[in-house]
Amino acid sequence: MSVGKVYLVGAGPGDPGLLTWRAIKLMSSCDVVCYDLLVSPAILSLVPADKAMMPVGYRGYCGSSIEYGMHPDVVAQALAGKTVLRLKSGDPFIFGRATEECRCLTHHGIDYEVVPGITSALGAAAYAGFPLTSNGMASDVTFVSGHRPSKTLTSWASMGKSSGTLVLYMGAKKLVVHAQKLIAEGRDPDTPVALVSSATSYRQKLFTTTLGRVDEVMDADMHSDGSPVLVIMGQVVELSSELDWRSKLPLAGRSVMVPSQLGEMEEGLRLAGAEVIKGPQTQLKYGFNPMDWTRIMASTSLWLNDEDAARALMATASEHKLDIRLWPWQISGRGSAVTFLAGNGIFIDESEQAPESSLSLVSGTEEAGLCGCQLKVMVPKFSMDQLDICWVDDSEVMEMLLTRPDLFNWRYLVTTKPELSNILRQQGIAHRLMAAENIPGQLSDLMPELCRHVA
Repeated sequence: MSVGKVYLVGAGPGDPGLLTWRAIKLMSSCDVVCYDLLVSPAILSLVPADKAMMPVGYRGYCGSSIEYGMHPDVVAQALAGKTVLRLKSGDPFIFGRATEECRCLTHHGIDYEVVPGITSALGAAAYAGFPLTSNGMASDVTFVSGHRPSKTLTSWASMGKSSGTLVLYMGAKKLVVHAQKLIAEGRDPDTPVALVSSATSYRQKLFTTTLGRVDEVMDADMHSDGSPVLVIMGQVVELSSELDWRSKLPLAGRSVMVPSQLGEMEEGLRLAGAEVIKGPQTQLKYGFNPMDWTRIMASTSLWLNDEDAARALMATASEHKLDIRLWPWQISGRGSAVTFLAGNGIFIDESEQAPESSLSLVSGTEEAGLCGCQLKVMVPKFSMDQLDICWVDDSEVMEMLLTRPDLFNWRYLVTTKPELSNILRQQGIAHRLMAAENIPGQLSDLMPELCRHVA
């Protein structure tokens, strides 16, 4: 068995819009996606439902050091011949332990490629409304790991009134100690400081203070959900109130789950500031159940409502190994069914209405006839996290939503289907029935009401 390959890919800080094109393409082409626990559900929802997914990595310090290079599960998958996408938060080569991981892969004879991602410092600053360098304020920027005491902290502080910006990764928990050390070595206590949690995600929070007063903002709220906190020090932080752009978007700070088949709506919601999470992916399965197939075989005349009904007939006939030349029916159907079968060498009469003597084959349960299409819902391989608005238009997805609280946690339920609205109303579940068109605008109008409900 040949050994597989590992793609070490940066997923960026959280917003799926910041993924590289290379990362998105690899999600579809790799056999297995092994992801950090910090990779957001919005990003994971872009992975095709048929891909194997494995949570690896860790969050925070986990109370212990890491004793391996590349995660053992990644190595095992690659040695089994799989092409593995190792999806890492941020950038693999910025405090991502990529050196140890690449050496480990080389040790096992596994080829690899590295795909960079936007590191959290770049995303946090841009989404908080200030640059890391700015003419006349900061001409350099230093990235430092704040996990342990660092010589870089000492040397940077000794520059006194340096114009540079200092970024502490993994430094929030020891920030008070770091601040005291920086001040003791010459850094001005009035240096502006920004603490950014959940950078670029809909949960991003920004706290600003000064180096001498960091102890006043280090409350439990910043760490309550386990999100990482990035610390940025320098005069550029003062620009946050002037250059802030994100908070002005109508859906800023909100997450919206949309039906997977309505991809055209996603960009409008993103432009309005929402973090968009694709809903559970669905798969249309063609074929008739055994009881319906018995009725079909007992009929002499069939009428096909559309192409999907024709596909279902073809699929079930193939499943039963029924040769086309032995089909016992007189078949007619609408234009799309005629065209589809003609493409497969089967020619039938076109008819907009079903003859009285024909058995109707359809593709939807709302139509009169035997339904040959079933919507299969692919169960998500990860939790959807907290959803402000959960938009569902399929009854099968709605059933999963209501029966899997381990996967779905929503604040407000939205549908454009009156029949689903009636079901929810009967069950006493709060929701909003909305028109199918202009959804971004309507969701924007819904926000004040949403805020009142979740306050």
